[in-house]
Amino acid sequence: MPPRITTAIVTCALGLVALAPGAGTAAAAPAGPAGGASPRPAVDARAAAVDRCSYQVVRSDDSRYVYSVSAVTGGVARELPVQKEDFVRLAGEWRKVTQVDACTGGQGQAPTTLRVTGKLDNPDGYDSSVPRTIRSSDLRPAPSSVIPVAPVVTSVDRLDAATVRVAWKPAQGSPDQVMLMERKPLYSSEIGIWVPHTYQRDVQPGATSADRRLERDSGIPADVRTHSYWMRVAKGGFVSDLRTEKPVTVQP
Repeated sequence: MPPRITTAIVTCALGLVALAPGAGTAAAAPAGPAGGASPRPAVDARAAAVDRCSYQVVRSDDSRYVYSVSAVTGGVARELPVQKEDFVRLAGEWRKVTQVDACTGGQGQAPTTLRVTGKLDNPDGYDSSVPRTIRSSDLRPAPSSVIPVAPVVTSVDRLDAATVRVAWKPAQGSPDQVMLMERKPLYSSEIGIWVPHTYQRDVQPGATSADRRLERDSGIPADVRTHSYWMRVAKGGFVSDLRTEKPVTVQP
């Protein structure tokens, strides 16, 4: 596929999620803190341990920047590899959820401090007043007990040719949000092709099923025709372990 088309597909797929209301912006540090208060970090973030090696960081996002997460020890920052990440809408605002591996390179000591750094992508395209680097405050990871556990999808049953019913186990631990995740084809009129797209469907507390429509257009290519469903939950600003998500797939 030509690079121009590939870039357009990526831009379309990310834009539909990342540029939803509340996304694509980060709180900028005020020019002059009043009353001697400390400047607000340009990246609003929080962190928690998921297990001994995995850490979750939930942060604001400014699409002009490329982000990384580092463990800070003795004033020295060590960038951590990403295990999995995604955009999640929490309480009506989009956040980027990133899980990183703190044990890479044989590191056995759990980090006590994490930091998010954003570097301006294509800095030559911006005025000199735009910060080239933005950071979060130093983050003390919360214990793994704050990470909620998502229920599993138990079945995806076809109701008719164009409808399926997705069922899942009841959510435990009184989460703030229960989300049915749906990945299916989306037609982009801008570039004139079908692309896979992920939707977040917030469901009512106590619900254990939802009916979903299938995309069955004859023009959908075989490699994007599959529909997938899985569950997420959020509580206290953190999200269930992204690594444990196991989508259930169906063909329309």
